[in-house]
Amino acid sequence: MTEIPNDVEVIDLTLSDSSEENESDQEEEESGSEHGSETSEIEITLNEDTRAQLQKAIATVSETRLRDLLRVLVQSDIALEATLTRELVTLKRGTQDIVPRWESCANCSEEFDINTIRENAECVFHPGEMLVNEESFVDWDSDCHGPMDTAENRSQYPENFTWTCCDKDGQSSGCVRGEHRPAVARKRKRLEG
Repeated sequence: MTEIPNDVEVIDLTLSDSSEENESDQEEEESGSEHGSETSEIEITLNEDTRAQLQKAIATVSETRLRDLLRVLVQSDIALEATLTRELVTLKRGTQDIVPRWESCANCSEEFDINTIRENAECVFHPGEMLVNEESFVDWDSDCHGPMDTAENRSQYPENFTWTCCDKDGQSSGCVRGEHRPAVARKRKRLEG
């Protein structure tokens, strides 16, 4: 048997709560579920390699599976729940309503913390539309190459597109600066009086 060094932590990845299991759950675990095993009987030694693979798994696992896993972990670990609450939830300034801490900007799509003080030039964006400049696509044959105005072409050939708001090409940074605005407007409560 291989001896494990003292500085290495061994974890048991079993996630099930034995008090809630019944025979059908055990049979499913033995055969494996169609969405992946709910429990794991494999012991994994935490080290540099396993941490690297965990980071890779986090980066590649589906958003749905990651969210489901977080829900399970939050319900089973109060310390994790407190940590995630501090990171993801806040009290809205002025109202003290409990709200999500992070918003996506309606203008630039950048994620921002709603409780940081807004700055005049934090958001840089183009308010117009990006249109294809057909003369820039030299020798482009739509029958052979397909349409010019595609997301792939906008990404691959931004210099061949022009913003309607400032007539600059698709490589230019935004022509308007301002404060971040939430993409999803929150409804204000009506004051009854």
